[in-house]
Amino acid sequence: MLKRNREITVEEFSGGKEGLPLGACGLLASFGEFRLMPLLKAAMCLQYRGRTGAGVTLKGIYKDNDFYVFHIMYRNQYKVRELEEVIEDWGVHILDSQNMVQKKFYYEYDLPVIKRYYVTPPTKEEMMYRERIADDYKYILKHVTLFNKTFMDDARIFSSSKENGTFLTAFELQDTIKLYDLEQYEDWFYEGCLIHLRWPTSKGRGLWWGPQPISLGEISGIHNGHLSSDKSNATALEQLGIDLHVGTDSEAIFLQTDYLLRQGFSIEEIEWIMCRKFPQELEEMDEEKRERYLELIKDPYLNRMKMSGPATAIVLVDDYCIGMTDRDHLRSFSIGYNDKVAFLGSEQRAILSAAYFMEVSLDKVYDPDAGKIVAFEVKDKKLKKLDYNWRWNND
Repeated sequence: MLKRNREITVEEFSGGKEGLPLGACGLLASFGEFRLMPLLKAAMCLQYRGRTGAGVTLKGIYKDNDFYVFHIMYRNQYKVRELEEVIEDWGVHILDSQNMVQKKFYYEYDLPVIKRYYVTPPTKEEMMYRERIADDYKYILKHVTLFNKTFMDDARIFSSSKENGTFLTAFELQDTIKLYDLEQYEDWFYEGCLIHLRWPTSKGRGLWWGPQPISLGEISGIHNGHLSSDKSNATALEQLGIDLHVGTDSEAIFLQTDYLLRQGFSIEEIEWIMCRKFPQELEEMDEEKRERYLELIKDPYLNRMKMSGPATAIVLVDDYCIGMTDRDHLRSFSIGYNDKVAFLGSEQRAILSAAYFMEVSLDKVYDPDAGKIVAFEVKDKKLKKLDYNWRWNND
């Protein structure tokens, strides 16, 4: 058995009441052509917001593979083989597994066991026989969600993509970089990055079970704030048969965004659903748009999807990045971009620092108005800013 340092209580570790550090989450994301280590260096200026809990999602590092890559943390090393057998019972094949953290760090830090798995899904015939699901992505998402809900006291699959990798710790960003040796990815292919600092507002299930980004399949998101609409959001997803597997208000926003995009709503319509209009704004809309807006918010499912309370969120769904802020602008949100790279963050100084460290000139740096959504597409590092009328082409 690996020998570990003295256990640290939540209270002692965080310095905050009931384990909740003071301050607000630090967010920084980049898409397009950028360099990883300067971006991580820029994000460190946000560490003062909350000194514990830091995570990174790298879009594209596992690109062009035919298998899924799982990152899994286990509370108990003696549960590892038992839970690996649970995963194999899905009918998937584990091609290989690796320790993600060098053993020497288990003497320096109090860590769960963290492993990486390369997994091939069952055949289409096998998936149809087991679940009547023909799409391997839906099949994997269903089972990852079920696993995380069933074994939440024992393990968490915190990354489950064909392309992206998420890396989490309950420590500071510099520790996350060190433990996963993120410098190794500097010369890899990547086209997007989400960085989150601080534990979530919700206590969750312990030090390691709450840090963001929260990732599921090709969905990954970071969020700053706490939603008064969290129960309403969760109810809407439940009614649609979409399960939460982490259980935070942030997760609901990310899954909600994924649902709205895939249903083919335009960026403007998603903005209307998430951030409701004030009466004066409604009066100023032209009649056609007002009718469409009222139609959407009266829908029994969409009516429950909202972002009420202080919030800024950045969500990655496949090749699309969605950035949004609440209708009262209770959390800061800044954007800087040119034709090759976009930076989104909770503070302008992080964006300006990233541009400075990368020696990049930005065409525009600004804070979006309250309740506004911005969206970008990035594919093979080519960046495109999406307009309000853009909608997902499900064909």
